[in-house]
Amino acid sequence: MENYAFDAFISYSHRDMKWGRWLQRRLETFSIPREKGQQKPPRSKLRVFRDQTDLAGAELQASLNRELENSRFLVVICSPYSAASHWVNEEIRHFCSLGRRDHIIPFIVSGEPNSDHPELECYPPALRIEAEDELLGANIQEIGKNKAFLKVVSVVLDLRLNRLVDREKQRRLRVGLTTGSLIAISLTITGILLWRNVVISRKNEQLSFDIYGAAIVSYAQKDAIGPAELSFLEESAAAGNVDAMMLLADCYQNGWGTEVSPSAALNWYSQAAEAGSTQGMVAVANCYLNGLGVEEDPEQVFLWNLRAAEMGDPAGMVNVASCFEEGYGVAPDSGKTYTWYAQAAEAGYDLGMYHLSRCYRSGIGTEADPSQSFFWMKKLAETGNHEGMYNLALMYQYGYGTVEEPREAYLWYRKAAEAGYADAMRMVGWCIENRYGVYNLPLEWYMKAVENGDASAMKDVERILSAAEQPAE
Repeated sequence: MENYAFDAFISYSHRDMKWGRWLQRRLETFSIPREKGQQKPPRSKLRVFRDQTDLAGAELQASLNRELENSRFLVVICSPYSAASHWVNEEIRHFCSLGRRDHIIPFIVSGEPNSDHPELECYPPALRIEAEDELLGANIQEIGKNKAFLKVVSVVLDLRLNRLVDREKQRRLRVGLTTGSLIAISLTITGILLWRNVVISRKNEQLSFDIYGAAIVSYAQKDAIGPAELSFLEESAAAGNVDAMMLLADCYQNGWGTEVSPSAALNWYSQAAEAGSTQGMVAVANCYLNGLGVEEDPEQVFLWNLRAAEMGDPAGMVNVASCFEEGYGVAPDSGKTYTWYAQAAEAGYDLGMYHLSRCYRSGIGTEADPSQSFFWMKKLAETGNHEGMYNLALMYQYGYGTVEEPREAYLWYRKAAEAGYADAMRMVGWCIENRYGVYNLPLEWYMKAVENGDASAMKDVERILSAAEQPAE
């Protein structure tokens, strides 16, 4: 394991970015279990690389190939989007050329592998070359995303899946035992008060909604929802509280305090949507998208997202733009794709800014304009978005939409790194090692010390500046 810089390289279509983020976060926060008799594992966390830019170029591709070569496993997020992605296919081909095909782990999030229906195919061509080889992967549609994640970990760490599943159950049990008594006490005290509030609600509707709101916010922040809380949510939702409808629907969708029931989830999402909740509208659209409690229906996906978008919901705007871009539930229209992404971006929505930058880069619904692509990526980065910072640094590094500015590239890589972004940390190391954009780190940090109140550091600043002014011998 220690012969590679990374345990896993995640390859995915940027249409599946949410899955890429989720899987990277889960892998990087997973604690490597200690073997019996082992004092301490060689390290406690997995090391993961994920390509986090939508930019292309020879230099970038060469860099990605190096990371592939430095990765022990290639995890491919498989969906109809990745099956159609040229770049995902190229990453698989390169990894196979290293003689490590048996170290590819498909992580299937939608579609079918080796399907007879092209529109459902989720394997890129490079995975279908040798169909007789059954790759050891994980399908969330069959076993759920959490068990699928553990299956990936079991392959990477060469551990039995059952052992990891049992370990996760024990962890959840420990958490439950630790907090169970506190929850029981709090429910005993607050349960009576909450049910009194329900009675009051029948006499004073406005007062009841204020009480509902406080309770529901409290529930939404809990790690677990119990039977008493679920009953209160049902009473609140039945009385017309939209927040209660949404949280109750989440409970039925995720099995929080009750059995999973996609149909019940859809029912409450729909009631919230009909009551005017744009979040409910987007949730109903997602049910139609994923076939949760209802048959998949692209047209309904589009229509519900459009209702939310027209009421100003930025998530709905991005989803509508995506439908127009992919021709999902509506005829493709690049102009409307651009328009809706632009509205989401103007509303300050991070995904809107990201996709609007992509529209200007690729000329989707508008003239290709690198400077505008740069402008919107910079706005995204300035919100503190990690991926925006990282992509902006790349733009400065390669002079895309702006002049090449090594110093700015280094500083944005560092901002992303300081925010905890692993790939940016690596690029900061690369910049320092190659002296790219790094001119005088000691001076920079002495000046930071001065700015933060350390007057004594001013002597160090003066010393370095004085030395720089001396003529070379």
